[in-house]
This record gives sequence, C-alpha cells and structure tokens, in this order.
Amino acid sequence: MLDDLTLFIEVIQRGSFAKTAEDLRISPSALSKRIAKLEVRLGTPLLSRSARGVVLTAFGKMVYDDVADVILRVKQKVQAYDSTQLNMLSVLCPQNLVAGPLFTPFSDFQFTHPTLQLRIEPDNRNVLTSQKQFDIAFRVGDQQDSSLIQRKMGSVTVHVVGRNKKLNTSHLFVPYTIKQIPNAEQFNVLASAYDYTHYVGDITLAKQFVASGNGAALLPSTEIQTLIDDKTPELQFHSEQLFTRPIYALWPNSSSPSAQARELIENVHCYCSANPSLCGGALPIG
Repeated sequence: MLDDLTLFIEVIQRGSFAKTAEDLRISPSALSKRIAKLEVRLGTPLLSRSARGVVLTAFGKMVYDDVADVILRVKQKVQAYDSTQLNMLSVLCPQNLVAGPLFTPFSDFQFTHPTLQLRIEPDNRNVLTSQKQFDIAFRVGDQQDSSLIQRKMGSVTVHVVGRNKKLNTSHLFVPYTIKQIPNAEQFNVLASAYDYTHYVGDITLAKQFVASGNGAALLPSTEIQTLIDDKTPELQFHSEQLFTRPIYALWPNSSSPSAQARELIENVHCYCSANPSLCGGALPIG
C-alpha cells in the first residue's frame, strides 16, 4: 500500500499519468491499475482525469495533504542512503592479511577509486559476519555460514619454522586452536619433540617469537614469506607442509556484490593467484 501511495503522490506532482509512467519507466496501464487498486482498498476515488489533467477528489486532497510530506521525506532519506552506500564499501578482513600480503590489492583498489569511502574492519573473528553489516568479508579457513556466498581466493600452507633447527627445539608457539588443526594427532606427535608448547592465539605474535629467536612456530605461508622478506637469519622449516587453509571472499546471500565489491574481489583473486604464499606455492627457505 505504501508503494501505491507513493505512486499516487508522483502522479499528483506531475499532473499526468503519461508523464509519471514515462519518468518511472512503467507502463501507463500498470500505473492506472495500481492507482485503481489503491482506490478500491481505501473505498473512495482519489482522483479523476479531465481535459486539464489529473484532478483530486475531496478525499484525494485530504489523503495527499496528510501523507505527501511524510512519504516524500522518507523517499529522500532512502535515496540518500542509496547514494551513501554506492560511495562506500565495508570490508571485514584479518589484520595480518589486510596490513600484510593483501595490502597491495587493497591499496591499488583505493588508488583506482579515490572518492570511494572504504570501511575496513581488520578482524578475523567469524562472529562478526553475523553481527555486522558488510559488503565483503575475507576469511581464512573453512566457513560454515550458509547465509553467505563464498568464492575461494587462494590458500595458505602451514608449516613449523624456526631460526636454526638445532637451537630452537625447546619452545613451539602455536597461534591456532586444536579445532583449527585438521590432523591433531599428527600435530601432537610433532609437538612432542619440543620441551614446551605455547598457545599464543595470534599469528603475528607467533611470527615475532620466531623472528626474535625464542623458538619455532606453526605459521601460515603468508607469515613465513614476511620472515623471508625481512631477511630473518637462519630461518628453516622444522616440518613439511602440515595442512592448508583456504582464503575466501564472502558476501551476503540476499544480495549481489556491487560493481566496486566485485572489482576488489577480482583484484584479490588475481593477486593471490600470482603469489606463491597465497596459492599454496613453495617458499624459498632452507
């Protein structure tokens, strides 16, 4: 009914069914049927057509005077929201990814769209996907939320690395929970070679322990690549590839990504495909 009232107001403002139908890109017959349906629902004619155009009935004028200002204000607000959303992109992404290996595609995207407002929340807590509104979420690991569309961007391999294998077998730093490790039994056997296993809950922190020489860590290829780029001395694998974690782009199932969102997704996908640390490729350390 609210939509039909809006059409009624649009007709009165233009003074013509034909002009309203043309401006709103609907057929004149469809517009006439919608107004007739509204009149049936209200039980009284709202307007009539004459040689001078559209003429309000007394009841029609009362309705118009009562609701026109309110509906037009609501319409303006909705249009403003739509305009804001078209010029804004809300993104959820793990901090170690957006500030690390994915910074380049994000930066390139921002340069391409200098007037687009980016809202980036650097967090990997999956609970945010159900508690926040967003256009795109980038996530690492298998995703269970069926209300989101998923597209695989790439994958990271996970190894144990440390500085100098012989000197760093006392401490193992683990940024994952046991539930996040696919083969916990295999991992427990590997961890038994170390005197102490520390569950630190943060990938960047685990990487820092390796860089400072405190011990070895279970790290994804993205963080290992950072250690390589930083020329960390005596960096060595302590294990073969233990498991792989996929990188996904996700967006709400109820809508299609905007053109800007699709462009960022494509940028990230292309960048992942070209970088070994983001597509399961081999890394050049001893």
